[in-house]
Amino acid sequence: MSAIRLLIVDSEDRFWKEIEPEFASDHRFEQVSRAITPEQALVKLHTARPSVAVVDMTVPTPATSEMLRRLSTTTSPVPVIAICEMLDDGNVGYAVGAGAVAVLSRMSPARQVRGIILEVASGAMPIQRDLSERPDLLRRLIAEFQHRLRDSGPDTTIECPLTERERTILDLVASGFANKEVAFELGISERTVKNHMTNILAKLSAKDRAHAVRIGIQSGWICKEKWEPTAPESPALRPTERAA
Repeated sequence: MSAIRLLIVDSEDRFWKEIEPEFASDHRFEQVSRAITPEQALVKLHTARPSVAVVDMTVPTPATSEMLRRLSTTTSPVPVIAICEMLDDGNVGYAVGAGAVAVLSRMSPARQVRGIILEVASGAMPIQRDLSERPDLLRRLIAEFQHRLRDSGPDTTIECPLTERERTILDLVASGFANKEVAFELGISERTVKNHMTNILAKLSAKDRAHAVRIGIQSGWICKEKWEPTAPESPALRPTERAA
């Protein structure tokens, strides 16, 4: 892993003062720059040349959106970690929409913050774990993608690079199934499901489960109408049990 050039965009002094020793004691951090506002960060981008950015998304502003756009459109796009007050569905959903690859709360201990930054610097996308543990949020994100796609005109179906089993798993994920539920449905282990999901993400160049589903819908591999979310008949029943 290359040396990390970290850019922090956040005005919360106390939070970062507690975390600074974690960076100082780790030789993998070559440089840690900090901007109090997105406007300051935009000025610093050229000199800081970050490899990872940690951005406060508690109260997003137009300057935040412009900064995120700049980070994503550089020659080497910079992965972004979102900082939120709480890790509820609203904050995680906003972070996904903003392109964040991980989400941290201000309650996160210093060692965990450093660990997530190191994961992201190595190319990982920890937000995949957040989405796999929030099937309701995943359903809502899928519904939003579907509505946007309906407004964008007819689909153009292209050849699917997935195997039949991988396509089945993507269908189940699009229906809101968590990995454990997919494993139960197909009679395979949860580890096998995770391995299939890793292959699916790699083949589709998808950044997370929601992105993979979006690609599947856009490409015509998943039927939009089939997976249109409906009100559950009973919160206690799984989708397979309702179908039975």
